[in-house]
Amino acid sequence: MTSLVGVPAVSVPTGFADDMPQGVQLVGQMYREDRCLEAAEVIERHFGVLAPIDPRP
Repeated sequence: MTSLVGVPAVSVPTGFADDMPQGVQLVGQMYREDRCLEAAEVIERHFGVLAPIDPRP
């Protein structure tokens, strides 16, 4: 939906609850991709960078 109205957005994984992935989506003002990316970086520093799957067999 954000592409339709032309605003930047980023999704950030934040962990798991009951074995289900959880995350947040940040939506910014038009032309403010920088703020979305900066906020995503802060969230990643707090929660860590999470891999979507365990690559080990």
